[in-house]
Amino acid sequence: MFKKIILVSSILLAPACNTTGGDTGPGGKVVEPKLDFADKPIVLQTSGKTLMRQISRDRWVAVRNTTKSEHVKLYANLGAAEWDVAITDSRNYLQNHPQDEVGLTVLALALTMKQNYSLAGYYAKLLDKYHPGNPEVKNILGLAEMSKPGATFQDYKDAIKLFEAAFNTSQTQIASGMNLAQLHLEMGNLEASRDVFQAVYQRCGKCSEAGLGYGIALARLQSFSKAEDAFNDVLSDDKHNPFARYYLALIAKYGKNDNEEAMAQLQKMLDDTEAKNMEMQRKANFLLRRIQAQVYGSAKDKAQAVKVPAKKKDKPLSDVKADEIESALEAK
Repeated sequence: MFKKIILVSSILLAPACNTTGGDTGPGGKVVEPKLDFADKPIVLQTSGKTLMRQISRDRWVAVRNTTKSEHVKLYANLGAAEWDVAITDSRNYLQNHPQDEVGLTVLALALTMKQNYSLAGYYAKLLDKYHPGNPEVKNILGLAEMSKPGATFQDYKDAIKLFEAAFNTSQTQIASGMNLAQLHLEMGNLEASRDVFQAVYQRCGKCSEAGLGYGIALARLQSFSKAEDAFNDVLSDDKHNPFARYYLALIAKYGKNDNEEAMAQLQKMLDDTEAKNMEMQRKANFLLRRIQAQVYGSAKDKAQAVKVPAKKKDKPLSDVKADEIESALEAK
């Protein structure tokens, strides 16, 4: 089943502030709020974790506490990842400002972040009805389409169309592209997934998440050399990224049948004290011991073991089912 990873939002950019009306300066002149994030799109995961580097939560709270614009305050709730607060405040705002575009947008986004896709889809439809052309609508509707109970293959195809429509809205659309590329990947549309991930990678300023997706799609297409380049590019900007290092190990093991390189990559990952991801560390340690056992006969006594002269031919990465790898990594 497709993993709903990414949400939004390109609206947490300077263009979003243009819809707020700004604060009122001397003489009643409208002054745009100085938020200093015009070139830093905010894209979040549905789990609530940050996808891209963004302004700190404290900065968003400071913006919320100092601005006089109610719209900016609503957006700041999203920036601070306070979904419940965003839902409550936007609903209260809509009581006095029915059909307000910002209020409906923030409410739909916050509900999506809470994974209440059905209700988020309802407000997205209202948003589309009263303010057609809002770039967030189709991305939210796409998530709602594929998340409804008993979703079918046709529902996923419909979701793809919605994500495509959202992604093609403007060059600032990133989250819908991530959703589109990931859904293509899960459905086996590898070339399409590769192309969309590559496009998103350029749009988001070479963010790690898009680079990882691009590399995975390439690996499944057996373009192992290009996949390695993609993961190394991620590491060049994010040198402690455990996922890129782990995928390089998988390519070495299952794509190139090079156990030595795979072990070296995994050991680098385990030695990196800055890569603070306990789950990935656990997976790397398990896979390293597994490879050592295959190569040396005993993972516990590497120093005294004699290396097997004939290298066992492993299945290419593209022939190894994802759940097969994951089940092995999840073994106790």
